Amino acid sequence: MSASPAAAPRTLNFTVGRAGQEIAVQPGDRLRFTLNTTAGTGYTWRALEVDPAYLTLIEKRTVSVAPATGPGRTPVVGGPGPATVYTYQVVAPLKRGSLSLTTPVYFAELPPGRAATVQVQLVQFNLVAR
Repeated sequence: MSASPAAAPRTLNFTVGRAGQEIAVQPGDRLRFTLNTTAGTGYTWRALEVDPAYLTLIEKRTVSVAPATGPGRTPVVGGPGPATVYTYQVVAPLKRGSLSLTTPVYFAELPPGRAATVQVQLVQFNLVAR
């Protein structure tokens, strides 16, 4: 009886909103989280509580929104703003023998000028073994 082959690594894309989810992963998988902002508000997203034993940050970048075009089309405060994109690689299995582990990934949306601890909304994703 042969062992079943491991599934091929994947790239999983998530647009972060107001609620997270459980994500089944294996080593080699890439996770791309897109965090949208609202133009003109000054709010920013930050990743928190990422366990380096399981995830490595591959890239963090800001993606600008395409400017409005055409007559009478101008960017509007409260409209779509730039997005922050975090890309991680899963570097270790979330299984130890028969024990399955869970590790959280948190994102916080921070108000303007606030880098310290403040009351903010957190969005949590839980990584589990695939």
